[in-house]
Amino acid sequence: MTTYDKLRPWAAIEACQCERLTEILLVDLLTDNPIHCASCRREVDPERLQLTDNEVESIVRWHSAASALYRLWLDSGEYEDYAKQKLLDPGGQINRQARELAIAMSIRLPTRFWYFHDADDADPTHCPVCGEQLDTTVDWGIGICRPCHVRI
Repeated sequence: MTTYDKLRPWAAIEACQCERLTEILLVDLLTDNPIHCASCRREVDPERLQLTDNEVESIVRWHSAASALYRLWLDSGEYEDYAKQKLLDPGGQINRQARELAIAMSIRLPTRFWYFHDADDADPTHCPVCGEQLDTTVDWGIGICRPCHVRI
């Protein structure tokens, strides 16, 4: 098993087949790979990005913790409010790490972190990190803050 195998798409149908990647997203879509193409939304093989072992390990560690919080929130049990609070905290560990990863990965290819949003809440109009108005000219999602590497 290689380091890349920790983030490989489970099946070919889940893998990005775009000829050219223009932007990637770090997002938990309930799979083992949080690296997704911003165009087709499918998983991007980390080998395609030529990520180092350290980069892959950093993504795996972040995704493991972020995924645990997301699943606690989805469970709608006694930890739902706690998980939501942590997922929404722009200064919290999960969101800080995601932004750091997105910034580092943007050296290769523009990378955004898909910031948590509860669909039961009003759609945000401003970036949760810097407070600036979101650019809402996006194909999907609510908006983007390029300087903060955030997409909602």
